[in-house]
Amino acid sequence: MLGNFSVEQSLMKAKSHAKKGEVAEAQKLYEVILKNFSNNLRAKKGLDTLNNYNQNNIIQNPPQEVIDQLVTIYNKGQITTVIKQAEILTLQYPASPIIWNMIGVSRAQIGMFNEAIEAYNKCISLRPDFSDAHFNMGIVLNNYGKYNEAIDSFNRAVFYNPNHAEAYNNLGNVLLDQGALNKSINAFNKAIAIKPEYAEAYDNMGVALKNKGNLEEAINAHKKSILIKPYYAEAYNNMGNTLKNQGELEEAIKFFNKALALKPNYAEAYNNMGNVLKTKES
Repeated sequence: MLGNFSVEQSLMKAKSHAKKGEVAEAQKLYEVILKNFSNNLRAKKGLDTLNNYNQNNIIQNPPQEVIDQLVTIYNKGQITTVIKQAEILTLQYPASPIIWNMIGVSRAQIGMFNEAIEAYNKCISLRPDFSDAHFNMGIVLNNYGKYNEAIDSFNRAVFYNPNHAEAYNNLGNVLLDQGALNKSINAFNKAIAIKPEYAEAYDNMGVALKNKGNLEEAINAHKKSILIKPYYAEAYNNMGNTLKNQGELEEAIKFFNKALALKPNYAEAYNNMGNVLKTKES
């Protein structure tokens, strides 16, 4: 926890960053202070000032119909076209966080991860409280193997939008991969509390519970996922893995077969079923 002296130092550093226009750096320092001292008025005021400055003096977005058109092109899979048009729009709207976020999403979609991170950093510098930009940044960082940074981004996403169920789910997945099972289960529970019919979060929680050794709870989580989303192949596959750990090999094979019926080219399910059949023969 920050002591009084380090709080004072952090406030001074944040103010210095803000004066230099280093908005993201100042924002991070204010966030750290408020995480430890939620009632610190100077940190609150500093963060509010940053947000108001961006919103009132910097932010300038194109008309909604222009943004909608870009979204339509993106949904058609014409990603390079989106990038080209959005980059042209930055000449007219250089301080539009929505456009920079869209550039980041599009670049990430075609594997331009470094360039996507640059776009997200630009977006966040313009609007530090843009929850979706932090969320999207977290996805890229996780894909890039920068797990701790991804966790920080997802935490910032839910800091600015406590109802961001997808951010909690993604946070849970990174924590799960890191072996932080209790923290991951907590994140999945928060996602489900926000979005009760969140099949993916139930399924992911089932995997975490299985890894923790809570097999009955894991089975219940997978059952809930399948009940919500009956055609979710991954949930059947994960249920099969949990049943395998319970020693229910015949039941496990049934669920792997269901996963393959839904997703015929599901290599992981084939591999899992092969392992179960090999166990049965030994």
